[in-house]
Amino acid sequence: MKKAIITLPDKWLFFLTSDAMEYSVFTIIAYLLYYYILKFKGFWYKTSFIMLFIVVIALLALLKSYRIHNVIILDRSFDFFTEFIGKTFLFYFLINFVNRLDFFNRYKNLEHQLNLAKGQLLRNQLHPHFLFNAFNSLYSMSLKNSVETPDTILKLSGMMRYLTDDSANKKVKLIHELKFIEEYIAIEKIRFGTQANIKFLIQGNSEGKNIEPLLLIILVENAFKHGFYINDKNAFVTINVSITDQRILFLVENSILNKQHFNTTNREGKGLDNLKKRLQLLYPKKHKLVLQHRNDIYRAQLEINLV
Repeated sequence: MKKAIITLPDKWLFFLTSDAMEYSVFTIIAYLLYYYILKFKGFWYKTSFIMLFIVVIALLALLKSYRIHNVIILDRSFDFFTEFIGKTFLFYFLINFVNRLDFFNRYKNLEHQLNLAKGQLLRNQLHPHFLFNAFNSLYSMSLKNSVETPDTILKLSGMMRYLTDDSANKKVKLIHELKFIEEYIAIEKIRFGTQANIKFLIQGNSEGKNIEPLLLIILVENAFKHGFYINDKNAFVTINVSITDQRILFLVENSILNKQHFNTTNREGKGLDNLKKRLQLLYPKKHKLVLQHRNDIYRAQLEINLV
């Protein structure tokens, strides 16, 4: 460093017109233009600084022409000037591109965080509705002094643990989600009696597969809410789960009793609306939800690609 400083006065022309010095000047000008000069409000401020930068670049071009030819050649100086202007704009656009890329990354990250927050909000809206139904079941059992009340409370406790702990994760094991549904159905069977026509069938292997929590339970709750709210001999709820590779097919069918004065426009309430929103957020273009009302049977079929 000491030797370089000592020899600098003799090599000042080479130093000022070296590639490293030129690129440093271009980068500084591009940086100042992008972050400061073009953000000035006054027109004359911008114009003054831009003219100053042009003069600096022109001087560099003249010095480089003098260093190479030992005399200033205007044609060669102009060639260097246009080359330097082009490199300055190149650095300017490079800085702009990097900033745009950084902005895009921050935007995508913000969008991701917003989607997570939306999903969590929609998920949390399920809890009060589920608890309302579960405590209604316990209330009905307590009025009958059912001996199965303690076991039902224990099941409900396990479900509450799943709601508060496991379901807080972004994804849960599919086997745990199906276990949660199984316990929910067990409570409903206790509520309506062992003779109630409630079936829950699983085909395929759920091991090693993950799913967003509390999606499937909405269709199950909906079936009991609209198809099994009274213990009628003709009432039924059938749930079939088919698992193949990385795809799950969840089919729920329930009876529609004449006593209900069923109205299909009222069926898609808060629960199904939340389900549709969550599916759009969590499985875009990877799910298919079909809702059908046919021959006194309501059918909800949800197919999800778990990959």
